[in-house]
Amino acid sequence: MKRYEAGSEWRKWDLHVHLPGTKLSDGYKKKDGKVDWPRFADALENSDVNVIGITDYFSAAAIFDFIHFFRARFQNSEKVLLANVELRLNEAVNENGDLVHFHVIFRDDVDEAAVAEFLGALQTQITTAGGKKLNCGNLSTPVQYKTATVSRDDLHQAFVHAFGTKADETDHLIYLAPANNDGIRAMKGNRRKSALADEIDKTAHAFFGNSGNRDYFLQRDRYEDKTHRAPAKPVFSGCDAHNFEDLEAWLGKDVDVNGTRQEVTWIKADPTFAGLQQTLIEPAERVWIQPTRPDEKEPYKVIRSVRFTGSKDFPAKITLNGNLNAIIGSRSSGKSALLAHIAHAIDPAYTISQQVMASHLKESEVGPAAGKTWRSVASTTCEVEWSDSSASSGSVIYVPQNWLYEISDNPAEVTAKIEPALRAKYEPFFREHERLVAAVVSTNNSIGRSVDRWFAQSNKADQVGEEIKRVGEKTAIEKARDDLKAEIDRVRKDYALSEEDLERYQEVIAAIADNTDRIKAIDREETVLDPYVTSSGGDFMATPATVQVSIETTPTQDELPKPLRSAVAGLVQGAAQTLTVELEKAVVAYRTAIERERATLERERTELTTDNQTLIEKHEANKKLDGLVKRHGEQVEALKLIADLEVKRQDLLTEAATAEGRIVSLLHTRSQTISDLAQNFTREVRELDDLIFGLEMEIPPKRVTALSEPFRKNESGTYVTREGDETFVDIAKAQADPHGFLTDVRSGKQRLNAGYDRLHTVKHVLQASPEIRFTAELEDDVIGGFRKSTMTPGKQALFALTLILNEAQDTWPLLIDQPEDDLDSRSIYAAIVPYLQKRKRERQIILVTHNANLVVGADAEEVVVANRHGDDSKNRDRRTFDYLTGSLEHTATTNSQFALERMGIREHTCEILDGGEEAFHKRAEKYKL
Repeated sequence: MKRYEAGSEWRKWDLHVHLPGTKLSDGYKKKDGKVDWPRFADALENSDVNVIGITDYFSAAAIFDFIHFFRARFQNSEKVLLANVELRLNEAVNENGDLVHFHVIFRDDVDEAAVAEFLGALQTQITTAGGKKLNCGNLSTPVQYKTATVSRDDLHQAFVHAFGTKADETDHLIYLAPANNDGIRAMKGNRRKSALADEIDKTAHAFFGNSGNRDYFLQRDRYEDKTHRAPAKPVFSGCDAHNFEDLEAWLGKDVDVNGTRQEVTWIKADPTFAGLQQTLIEPAERVWIQPTRPDEKEPYKVIRSVRFTGSKDFPAKITLNGNLNAIIGSRSSGKSALLAHIAHAIDPAYTISQQVMASHLKESEVGPAAGKTWRSVASTTCEVEWSDSSASSGSVIYVPQNWLYEISDNPAEVTAKIEPALRAKYEPFFREHERLVAAVVSTNNSIGRSVDRWFAQSNKADQVGEEIKRVGEKTAIEKARDDLKAEIDRVRKDYALSEEDLERYQEVIAAIADNTDRIKAIDREETVLDPYVTSSGGDFMATPATVQVSIETTPTQDELPKPLRSAVAGLVQGAAQTLTVELEKAVVAYRTAIERERATLERERTELTTDNQTLIEKHEANKKLDGLVKRHGEQVEALKLIADLEVKRQDLLTEAATAEGRIVSLLHTRSQTISDLAQNFTREVRELDDLIFGLEMEIPPKRVTALSEPFRKNESGTYVTREGDETFVDIAKAQADPHGFLTDVRSGKQRLNAGYDRLHTVKHVLQASPEIRFTAELEDDVIGGFRKSTMTPGKQALFALTLILNEAQDTWPLLIDQPEDDLDSRSIYAAIVPYLQKRKRERQIILVTHNANLVVGADAEEVVVANRHGDDSKNRDRRTFDYLTGSLEHTATTNSQFALERMGIREHTCEILDGGEEAFHKRAEKYKL
């Protein structure tokens, strides 16, 4: 049997085309009085239909004659022609009472003598004058062909006669019944007819019909008697052409014109009878009736072949299928090496990182196989050829051996894998999720700025407090002031100074002192402003480039989306420029104003001194009184300074309290945001196939340890606890009472290790927010979150594969190396096989496996049989690794000296995965199923 290297591929089939000269309803025009087989043959060869059923009524002789004619005319043709003998049963089920037509399609390499023997043994209901029934081979007149019928029992007897009692029907022929018209569509409401239709259904292996019949014959409960399960069976559309016009208009075409409806049948199989047999096993997967090719993928995302150069270890080219490719072989036969080379050829860095994760080896230690590093095989060049010849690069999802378990055993990686799979199904939640996460980040930034503010203002308040201490104790100064006042009163009486004189003197002295103090203050202010103001011709102006404005925003510009960031930056820059101009004006105006104030003050001081010169001289003569008055004034000034400093300190404390209040508010806001996120997730059940997802939020233990590092070990405190020899900060308690936590750490009551900054320590603790991790539940076992998985290794691998196969909206090829490791066969068949069957329609899959379920159960379109050269398993050209590719339907046996050429794909698969035919049958006998 011919082997098709790319395995089972979608091709057009039409199994119902009548040849010119057909026994009934022959509408083909003759040429020179003869049937025009050349025109018919040309029409078939020029069509895009790969397999054609050449049909005639009750006879195969003309069919085989035409097939020989076609082969002689087109010796290199790829077309496959199957003999289709159309019969008529002696049973009717439709409303018109039409007898059911019945087709027999023979295998492509059938012995023509066996077909003649079958038809010769197949008796009809037509009898001779002597009462003897005519067989199909004896029919000769148009009337006989038009009226002949056969029974289903006669069909069975004829098969046994031609092929033997132990022969399987479908190994030699396939029975098809029409679903409509002269088929088995039973009369509505007639249970007897429906039951009869079911019996014909049971006899037929497949049906001719249309896309509307497909789902019905795939149903397992379609029989009238619901206690019996019906096998799913394929439906094929055939053009049933009886003339050249219909043939050329309908063959391989989707037509819906003037009441004529013709559809295209696509079959995913080798264009052989063995390929047709596969449709009986996989009717839902292998057959589609539709205008376009099923499972059509982007050609630039499908690997068509792999080429090797620079090495004798691999063949020059390996052809691949666009759907499921299963690489099988004995141990160390080059299965994983081939897969790794393909992945590495597409994305080397990614492939190496995946291997590192799966193996725990260093990057320099991983390679295509055990003992081989990528550096050691650098001379081997592997090139991937995409189905789109213009594509030169692409992407791939590569899952090395053991990777499924490794990725599942890391809780953080579990969340990283769950999120994209969930995102594809629950996009609205993740849009809200991203918004809330951004809000938490922004809130944490605001908390940090508020902590900075609290520390800054608290530190300044302490500095002012120190200034107050340096001035002196307020009560002591007040007492000194009062004592001096009493002494002044006594001296006044002693020197007979009038009250009015003394009061006036004190007022003048005080006024002069105030005047002098203000001039001194102006001196200080001028010193502050001197760097920013210059004078010219008596006028003041701003010193260029000294006055600057900085604007801080919440959210910060770095937190904003890039398009918004530039707009906000423009706003901030404009505002800063405007404020700078205004600030310069204000500084110049103030410098001008205090200069004028100084002139006024100096003039007023001169006037005070001049106007009260007699009074001053009188009292200055009394040095004692003058000294007392001065000392009294100093105490008054000291108390005034203390009052000013206390106001300043209180303002700073108020600002610190405001920052503290904002911290409290922000912590509450963050808590509410996180709570909202959890509620949004749990508002509905989040599931994917058999997985049910949950959400856990907490600060990871490693993060708690890092945040606790600054705090002194072996010490307890209000916000610190001891567990054995370790000290841990109580984050929840600190965030619940930020005032106490801030105060204790800043004051030193809560001591820190040397080298740790108090501000940063507090900030980090208050900014600490729960990490969000997803969990997945499978049959009451949970993985992910913050706890150790309760899943078995097998379940963990199943979980990881479920996510991989549901991940990403892109459809780049998926390469998996032995996903069955740690999985039981039931899980593989019940879970992994359906996944592969579904996903291979969406993306190319290349799979290394030892499991028959993943190859046969998932109906791999291509099997790649790997072989390592050895004395008893030789490869051509003695290459280290060689590969045989083809479909599961390919079968062959030879006496070749080369291991891969001794058998077909089917035989290799049975031997490698099931231990050979004998072992397979022995297990089947033991199971007694």
